[in-house]
Amino acid sequence: MAVIADLPDLARRAAGGEEAARAELVRELQPLVVRTARLIVGSGSGAAEDAAQDALVDLLRGLGSLRDPQAITAWACRIATRRALRVARRERLLGPLADTRASGVALPRDAEFLTVHEAFYALPRRMRAVAVLRLHFGFSEQEVASIVGCAVGTVKSQLSQARARLAAALEPDPKESS
Repeated sequence: MAVIADLPDLARRAAGGEEAARAELVRELQPLVVRTARLIVGSGSGAAEDAAQDALVDLLRGLGSLRDPQAITAWACRIATRRALRVARRERLLGPLADTRASGVALPRDAEFLTVHEAFYALPRRMRAVAVLRLHFGFSEQEVASIVGCAVGTVKSQLSQARARLAAALEPDPKESS
């Protein structure tokens, strides 16, 4: 994962209360936080956008507790992931997630893409978070475990199951070939 060279210094200054550094830090981390929330909650979901905004607020409020400015990227992902998981849980309890194809977000009409997309968002929220953090953002298994708040073995298991479910979604249906 690419890290901006001065991001730790920016985090240090922001944690010290420098307003310009706080604003710049949010600008730098916003794409990462938004992408994380969208991938976990569901792209095109208003709830994902709310989760991202809440995560940015949490990030600003918690800057004083940041112990290691070098870990600002993982820390921001941890905040965004936990907020997104909470929102995804709430959305599940309130009803099924809205179909993102009907949300006004233009998606390719490629059938394979839609199959993977639907299979990905059918994954349990924690499994989806593990897959996003490990496969999309490239965090190590140890970093993912720290971000999600689970054991490394759980990360390995969740990732294996996610890969298996996504692979199964791409296998042709034997009923259709007969």
